[in-house]
Amino acid sequence: MAPACTPETIERIATLLKDTNLHDLLSPQNVIILKDSATVEQSLKTLASKRILSSPVVAAPDADAKPPGCGCLAPLFAPAPPGAHWPQEKGLAGNHQILGFLDVRDVLSSFLAELEGHGNLPKMKMLQKMRLLEEQGSSFATTAIKDLKVFGGDGDFLHTSEAAQTSVLDVIVNGLLNPKERGAHQGKHIVTGTVHRVAIYDNHFRINNIISQTDIIKFIFMNKGELGDLATKTAAELGWASRPVVTLGPDVSAIEAMLLMNQKQISALAVVDGVGKIIGNFSVSEMRTIMAEHFGALALPVGEFLALEHGTEFQGYSHIHEQEVVQSKGHKFITDRIARARPRTPGEEVGQNLILVTPQATMIEILDKIVSHRIHRVYVIDELERPVGVVTCTDVVRLIISLVQPAALPASRPSSAKQLQQLEQQEAEQQQHDQQKDADAMQQ
Repeated sequence: MAPACTPETIERIATLLKDTNLHDLLSPQNVIILKDSATVEQSLKTLASKRILSSPVVAAPDADAKPPGCGCLAPLFAPAPPGAHWPQEKGLAGNHQILGFLDVRDVLSSFLAELEGHGNLPKMKMLQKMRLLEEQGSSFATTAIKDLKVFGGDGDFLHTSEAAQTSVLDVIVNGLLNPKERGAHQGKHIVTGTVHRVAIYDNHFRINNIISQTDIIKFIFMNKGELGDLATKTAAELGWASRPVVTLGPDVSAIEAMLLMNQKQISALAVVDGVGKIIGNFSVSEMRTIMAEHFGALALPVGEFLALEHGTEFQGYSHIHEQEVVQSKGHKFITDRIARARPRTPGEEVGQNLILVTPQATMIEILDKIVSHRIHRVYVIDELERPVGVVTCTDVVRLIISLVQPAALPASRPSSAKQLQQLEQQEAEQQQHDQQKDADAMQQ
């Protein structure tokens, strides 16, 4: 439900989004474009070296393809140059095909699919789990992008000629919230509701710009003067302080955390201690530099995995979590002395600096934290530092559109694996129906 804002506020926001051209938000970028023939190992190394989470994927044309009516035997296109990605300084001549985006989550989700049938991960001991992940990861590393079971859904593509006539409102509604194109992979990755990025490409398949949800949030914050009374609405008033937050304990393995994220179709989990206080954030961003050879580390508890990722040691095992002990006067005396000696920084147990807000934080304060800290989400906490809500870039974008164009909001994402399976089945049936329809048309 859209918050109650004045008509003047709604009009100002709508005018800002309609009157600003997408090109006004773009700046030259050095975009890495992966080949569909690149292996998992090559792709992860490329992403890690650039410290990015995702990259567009373009397939080379068939080397044996010939122009219509050509009886020649020579290949029409030269072989693709060596390496995992396409040369950035040149366009891609020929009939290339944009397949979608590859992100780290696609790789890990495909790896999880490969693990099916290899035992019950939650019931395995850590060493057994680590050996399995290392063994399977070694063979999985040679898999080509085009052969991944999950790939390509989190992104849309827009030709530069369309981008020149597209407003910021259009790219939010028709690109991020209701993407019309998801490459040509057809069904390898179901995306419901939103994507996080839109790539701008030219006639030579050069992708020179990518506009993301983060860019939209930055644009809105830079024009905060147009937000009117929305700027002072609190997280509680916006409904962001009373939402279920998916949490897990620091002793749950990282690979199980990934399974939970896939099951819930979310990109982050709040890590909480024994009394529910938030001590960390486990998200896809934490996998930014992971390699196939590191998959064994996913057997580690989340708390330890995060601490190692941030170059520290997990402090959580020294903490007492029994409810009766935690609530005792003796425990309070000790923890109070520790607090007096050195104030605790949220997230320090796992080496993170968590950015948190209270239900009284305003819209503009939340935007400020997202932009200034370059993060994708902010947790809303109560007086005991327990998460009672979370605000993501997607939430902000949806909120804005709920004010200016509510009919454009997509349906919510499926809430269970069963719903996902139903969607997959519906998509497969629709694809089969379309293929049969095309075949019948050709026969006629």
